[in-house]
Amino acid sequence: MSIFTSDLTWIILWPVIGALLVYAAPARIARWVGLCVAALVFLITLFVFFKLAFGSGFGNLTNLHDSYRAPWINFNTGGVPFKVDYALGVDGLSLPLVVLNGLLTMLAIIGGWEKERVKEYIALILLLEAGVMGVFMAMDLILFFLFWEVELAPMFLLIGIWGNPHLKHGMPGRIYSAWKFLLYTFFGSIFMLAGILLLYFTNVSHGGTPTAYMPYLATHFINGSIAVFGITTGVQLVTFLLIFVAFAVKIPMFPFHTWLPDAHTDAPTEVSVILAGVLLKMGAYGLIRICLTLLPQGVHQFAGWLAVFAVINIIYGALVCLVQTDMKRLIAYSSVSHMGIVLLGVAAAASSGNEAFRMAALTGATVQMFSHGIISGLLFFCVGVIYDHAHTREISVFGGVAKRMPMLATLFTFAALASLGLPGLAGFVAEYMVFTSSFQNLSTITLISVFTMILTAAYLLWMIKRVFYGPFNPKWNWLPDANAREMIPLYALAGVIVFVGIYPLPLIQTITPSLTQLMHAAVAFIR
Repeated sequence: MSIFTSDLTWIILWPVIGALLVYAAPARIARWVGLCVAALVFLITLFVFFKLAFGSGFGNLTNLHDSYRAPWINFNTGGVPFKVDYALGVDGLSLPLVVLNGLLTMLAIIGGWEKERVKEYIALILLLEAGVMGVFMAMDLILFFLFWEVELAPMFLLIGIWGNPHLKHGMPGRIYSAWKFLLYTFFGSIFMLAGILLLYFTNVSHGGTPTAYMPYLATHFINGSIAVFGITTGVQLVTFLLIFVAFAVKIPMFPFHTWLPDAHTDAPTEVSVILAGVLLKMGAYGLIRICLTLLPQGVHQFAGWLAVFAVINIIYGALVCLVQTDMKRLIAYSSVSHMGIVLLGVAAAASSGNEAFRMAALTGATVQMFSHGIISGLLFFCVGVIYDHAHTREISVFGGVAKRMPMLATLFTFAALASLGLPGLAGFVAEYMVFTSSFQNLSTITLISVFTMILTAAYLLWMIKRVFYGPFNPKWNWLPDANAREMIPLYALAGVIVFVGIYPLPLIQTITPSLTQLMHAAVAFIR
């Protein structure tokens, strides 16, 4: 197999080609070019999914059923060989996120159809898609880091150019938020690079194969030879703490979260959809793929603190939501709270205790990553429609607008109910799995987290009532409902929420092979 016959390469390459085509095309057809390319990428992700589902199975990190590996960088530094592979692969952990990224990017282009400078806007969204796809499919730690950095530039430009121009701290909000996003993420990236290089050179200096290929590291952990190559418990803990800083910023975990509300508030709607839907998941994915898989002893040493930070995320995010006046900022803080559930599931998996419950907690955390991506995407699309029509997101100025926007009000309410975990919708599945299984190992923290869900219901229902179902404000007599183009992303995401909520088995069966291998090979020794 050559690099250009790998379907995984084309999942990354087509968005790059599409960005160039969009930029070169006349404005009147640039939108359609971008949409066609995004749809093609989404179809390729579905092709890979069904090829594995009805073929050899989804596999796991040490037994990838769809992968490509070729030498890329090879030189000596101080007499030590430094090698980086162009290594891509997907398994049950990464593939749902790859499909999710393809879907949300396609819908984001539809949502941003009327943007000014639309050619540059769509081109940057496609480049962002390529970077995120690379993160989810990279099987070499150095390559993972490079793709992690690739997404910074398009995200910075999308917020900085098309974001909200209102003044914030003496400068346009879009500039402030773009720089804040860049600096926070870059700060975390420095620690990630230090951790990856520590892992690489420790392995090489103790006689290990000079590679950062993740399946190699995972395989040697399984057969017990990893300590021979110098990756002892102490090295694992230090490496984990270094790499975890980057993931904590991206998730985001308190106290590294402050960039997120600003970025969401000032970013265009479609960028917020991608930010909440897939960029936050990069941190959670890295925590499971790299830290829990390759550095399990390090994660185990930190599991108690991880659980504490998880419950802080859940409580703090919910409490701050109660005092928000901007719909978009409220949903941004709700993401902080909901990503705390992912952290709780990972903490339970890394704790001592019954392996079956730890497996269920980790599965729930992974399902939560997908479910939150869909639900938050729908919420941000709904807020975007309101803002495009009313030119404000202030909760207090609305009232009873369901009278004028019945379709949007119905879908917004539906998304809010999914977010608070209503049975039969996608949010319930993940929360139920995490809370019931983590209770076995982290009973006090889990109980606190469960009761915090009351606050989630409070702030979401309060917002819905104030905006859509309170006394009608005659100021909005002219307000139109969502048009046909605006409804396409809303109906698409609502359909996925219902499907996952009613029939989550396909998603769980996709994830299970990867997590089973992870738990047996990397975490099962923790008693």
